[in-house]
Amino acid sequence: MATTRRNLIFALAAIITGLISIAFGLGVDRASTIFARITAHHRWLVFILCPAGFALIVTLTRRVFPGAQGSGIPQAMAALQMQDAAGVDAVLSVRIATGKFLLTLLGFMVGASIGKEGPTVQIGCAVMNVCGRIGLERSHALQRLLILAGGAAGITCAFNAPVAGIIFAIEEMARSFDDRQVRSIILAAFVSGVTLFLALGYHPYFGLSPALLPIGADWLAVPICAGIGGIAGGAFARILVKPAQFMPGPINRLATSRPVAFAALCGLILAAIGFASHGQVFDASYGQARAALTQGIMPPLDFAPLKFVSTLVSYLSGIPGGIFAPSLAVGVGIGTGFAHLLPGLPVAGFAMIGMAGYFSGVVQSPLTATAIVIEMTANPAMTVPVGIAAILGTMASRLVCKTPVYHAMAQQFLRVVERPAPVTESV
Repeated sequence: MATTRRNLIFALAAIITGLISIAFGLGVDRASTIFARITAHHRWLVFILCPAGFALIVTLTRRVFPGAQGSGIPQAMAALQMQDAAGVDAVLSVRIATGKFLLTLLGFMVGASIGKEGPTVQIGCAVMNVCGRIGLERSHALQRLLILAGGAAGITCAFNAPVAGIIFAIEEMARSFDDRQVRSIILAAFVSGVTLFLALGYHPYFGLSPALLPIGADWLAVPICAGIGGIAGGAFARILVKPAQFMPGPINRLATSRPVAFAALCGLILAAIGFASHGQVFDASYGQARAALTQGIMPPLDFAPLKFVSTLVSYLSGIPGGIFAPSLAVGVGIGTGFAHLLPGLPVAGFAMIGMAGYFSGVVQSPLTATAIVIEMTANPAMTVPVGIAAILGTMASRLVCKTPVYHAMAQQFLRVVERPAPVTESV
């Protein structure tokens, strides 16, 4: 009976996560459309919307929803290591999940180069944590299981990719394989996936990609593309983990002493990049990535570096938002860059190679990267070259960034929340 009750609660939480993610996804699409319509005929408005929007979001984050900043995945991974149930409840609270939902939508409405997957993971973990209090005896083992299942449901819902959600929870979050955990993770992923399927039907995130990469001379470019993508992904991760090492002193002091003004500066930089790129780097750049993967339409040669910087400043500003989807877009830009430089290379195929190499460079989880790329394009014919690119990208990334980005940021988060409060002496 205890196992049945636990499974029912996991299934209920997965359904709730699926329904929330549907509303979240529709909201993200609507928010991006609003931004595009506002700036379509008056492009100069980005110089008002982006800085003012970033400043507003950081203000709301600090004053109304403290703890809602950032991706959400490092916070969920930090909660896995917490022994204190009250600490987990604070990190995975309804208040923070609500803030993540609303402020991420506002970020898309002002053009931030962010994704919805990190917030969806934290929302999924929060839903699991809340539902786990119903009729279940709390323990550290159950607490971990709820968070892992929430992470799997979150990735599943963000990308309509249940297999990727399962692998992400096992490879990236748990870093171990436990048969009892895996059953609950699979249950959460597939129940949330079925919820999405019943509501929206089957729609691969990027559509159906016709990409193929027959054995031949084109394969000689695969390790080069994957290696460059991995090094770039590793560099991105290293900057995220220790931004103070890469920013000038005055900018560091501004970020520390005046975070709202720093956020506005980040928004201004994003606006300038977006204006120069004719809007291609705003939000998750989903349209550019989908066009390359399904139609072989290449973004400009400078798309990858501009998207790299726009995602960097969006994340460092302190607003809520994920890095999965923008990272995939950067990878597409790297892969299609090879097609620009070497005419004749299959555009869609190298878009997938670049995506796997760069994304695996950022997260250093090759199985997760392979599963996400294949499942999001519904193209199992590319499994072997994509898997090779993911492995090579991870290896190249470790040359510049020794610790996986989410694990490093989770440890930073733990050090902050577990720091003892200063002792004051009464006079």
